[in-house]
Amino acid sequence: MAAHTKFFPSFHRHLFGRPPLSGRQQIERKAREADQLCLTQLLTLFEEVLPPSLAGYKTSHGCNSRNRIYTPLVTFWAFLSQTLDADGSCRRAVTRVQTLCSALGMKLPDQDTGAYCTARARLPIRLLIKVHTHIVEKLGAMPREGRRVLVMDGTSIRMPDTKENAAVYAQAPQQKPGCGFPLMPVLGLFDLHGGTWIAAVKSKPRAHDALLAWRMLKHLRSGDILLADRAFGSYAFIAACKARGVDVVMRLHQARDPQLEKGKRMGDNDWHVTWNRPLQAPKGQHKARHAALPATLELRLVKVQSTSPGFRTQELQVVTTLRDTTAICGVQIAAWYRQRWQVELYFDDIKTSLHMHALRCKTPHMVVRELLMHMIAYNLVRHLMVSAEPMRELKAKGVLSFKGTLDRLDQWQWAIWSAPSAKQARQRRDVLLQTIADDAVPLRPGRKEPRVCKDRQNKYTFMTKPRHLYDLQDDLAHAS
Repeated sequence: MAAHTKFFPSFHRHLFGRPPLSGRQQIERKAREADQLCLTQLLTLFEEVLPPSLAGYKTSHGCNSRNRIYTPLVTFWAFLSQTLDADGSCRRAVTRVQTLCSALGMKLPDQDTGAYCTARARLPIRLLIKVHTHIVEKLGAMPREGRRVLVMDGTSIRMPDTKENAAVYAQAPQQKPGCGFPLMPVLGLFDLHGGTWIAAVKSKPRAHDALLAWRMLKHLRSGDILLADRAFGSYAFIAACKARGVDVVMRLHQARDPQLEKGKRMGDNDWHVTWNRPLQAPKGQHKARHAALPATLELRLVKVQSTSPGFRTQELQVVTTLRDTTAICGVQIAAWYRQRWQVELYFDDIKTSLHMHALRCKTPHMVVRELLMHMIAYNLVRHLMVSAEPMRELKAKGVLSFKGTLDRLDQWQWAIWSAPSAKQARQRRDVLLQTIADDAVPLRPGRKEPRVCKDRQNKYTFMTKPRHLYDLQDDLAHAS
């Protein structure tokens, strides 16, 4: 036996134990333990949809911050929890990280949110895009009946009125300088089967939804059915969708003559019509691209009658590329277009329940990260709703509560995290899914809710000039 020690040459040094770890090695080991604890909680709740590469993700610069606790995985976990939280403040996120450190016997990070905000800023956008894309692919692989039906619509998101945001994003045109907030136009694409948020297209300057729709074409695939309102019903966009094998169901634009007298009647409120390519290219479209469009489009026009109370329009003219009247009747076309209203409910869940009506980040590059994290959080909540659907006694779709699911996730995630074993954590997750399945929103067809408020808000006047001018006015009043 080779001699490895000075006083006991016949004994190996490992019999006397390992040498103590250095301070750096202890910090790195604790950081790995924190990563594993965050990963365990994430995988217990969302193992079916999260990418496996999230566990081993490393940045090119090692740890994500000089404070080793804010690794990419811990930062992602804290950022996701912050997005799902009703308060949504960075201070609450730092408190969660402190709780994590206390459970592992680590030194608690400072109460100051500076280190956490720096770590969020270093969180790679490509990581968030990769996570979102993987979640969408997993949710899109769910069993479904028939073709994929998508719905598209636009909205706008407010953000803090900082110099950085104001230099990139514009305010409302009627807004006086210094009195409003920068707005981000966003176009969203959703899958009606489960409500998955597939993609979003944003714009820095003010842009019409029809212009943003051209950037959404890459997310459509052959065989899809796209539902949209009349803002997207242009000749060029319908031709582009048809060239990709995508069928559209859209409301006829108010400026277009239906020309029913030139069409062929196929039934009650059902016609086959032919559109001719416009002679001139519309504003913003290249002439060569306009000339490459087909000379005519063979379409179908269906009149949809509405007898439900509260509908502002009692008759709609819907245009579609689905011309086979034997396979798809006009009633089905009308039913599909009525489902377009679901996108408004999706945006209501996102902007009201997830509080995305007003973003919090003060720089444009952080606004992008916040938007991506809201998309990830929304789809993860939808994943829990889809997972709870088989536990329902009645196999009705689309009746589970998004807000109820979000509230239960906020309360149950800590019980799942504190479970003494992985088996008990999975059992608690099953109980969580059962409570989600039991929280059903009653079906209320034809319900009418007038857009009026019962509760009066505080009677403050609206800002009509920058705030520093108010302070100057007060100083002059006191001086006089």
